[in-house]
Parts: sequence; C-alpha cells; structure tokens
Amino acid sequence: MTRRRRIRTFPATGTRETGFLMFGFLRSYFSNDLAIDLGTANTLIYMRGKGIVLDEPSVVSIRQEGGPNGKKTIQAVGREAKQMLGKVPGNIEAIRPMKDGVIADFRVTEQMIKQFIKTAHESRMFSPSPRIIICVPCGSTQVERRAIREAALGAGASQVYLIEEPMAAAIGAGLPVSEATGSMVVDIGGGTTEVGVISLGGIVYKGSVRVERRQIR
Repeated sequence: MTRRRRIRTFPATGTRETGFLMFGFLRSYFSNDLAIDLGTANTLIYMRGKGIVLDEPSVVSIRQEGGPNGKKTIQAVGREAKQMLGKVPGNIEAIRPMKDGVIADFRVTEQMIKQFIKTAHESRMFSPSPRIIICVPCGSTQVERRAIREAALGAGASQVYLIEEPMAAAIGAGLPVSEATGSMVVDIGGGTTEVGVISLGGIVYKGSVRVERRQIR
C-alpha cells in the first residue's frame, strides 16, 4: 500500500501581490462581523469595512390571526412598520419592542434583529451567522443583558459580545480611551441618557438615567 503525500504549492514569483489581493477580497466577502446599536427609537448596524449599513426605526408591525389567542406573524419591520403606526386595522399592531434601552418584548425583538441582520447582508449568497457586538445601557441589569444576548443568538448570531454605551460612544468619537486621561461622554438616546468617565481603557464612573431626549427641555 502506497501512502500519498500531500504537497503544498506556493504561487510563483510575481503572483504574490495577486494572492494577497485575492485573500483580502475573500476575507472581506466572508466577514460577517457586525456592531449593533439596539436603541429604543432606532437601530443602527455597522459592518466592518463598510461603515453604517442600516439605520432603521426600532418598530415592528404584527398581524394577529384567529382572535386574541391566535397566531401572530411579523408583517413589517423598521421604516415600513413605523409608517403603519396609527394607520393599521384592528388585527395589525405596530409596536416598539425596546423600552428604556432594554427588551420589552423578547420574541418580537429577536425577529426584528433577525430581519435587520438579513437586510445588512442582503448582498450575500449565504445565510449570515455573524459575530455581533451590541451596545447596552450601563444601568441595565444582568437579566436584561442576558435577554439581549439570547435574542441576538436566537436571531442567528454565532457569538455575541456586549459593550456599555458610553464606552462605545467614546471609541466611535475617537477619544483617547486607553490613555491616562479622563474623557467624559454624555449619550442622550431615545430611551436612556448615559454618562461615563473613561480612562485607561475602562469606565471610571458611569450613570444611566431612563430619561429620553424628548423629555429634556
């Protein structure tokens, strides 16, 4: 019995740059990593290498079939669902599944995230299973954070990481978060107002008030 040896081949001289370009193309094509700002009013999705690829209202319209105990199906998500607020028949309800920056309706939030992920990857021929990092209010409880993580996993994420909103805002603003200097962030959102003082890669002080921007005069 003869043993076959597996031979590794390398590109010939002059094709190395082509190989690197092809590798870069494949890496960007198959990269599914997403960052999600799951807000009470709006949801934004950032894709590595592409920037913000989705900015939609956190609204879902649900069709009720067969009475109060009948089947519920998702009718529309995002901007299309928001346009239905106050304009739909009795068997269709447009709701906001997020309240004060956390999940108010788990099942609906899961379906909303799933649809948003699908929209963000609409150019892909394969079903996405991305790694996701999600912003959470720094005042959210462990139960609320677990609900967000499980909703994202249920929506198809392969891995889920959570980051507190003041830290995410500081990184996005280009503040020197890793240096020995204090940076204060005030993030006024649609459900909560977050305050954080950041230094040496951590949050030295943080506070979260469930007051939205429309309540501030």
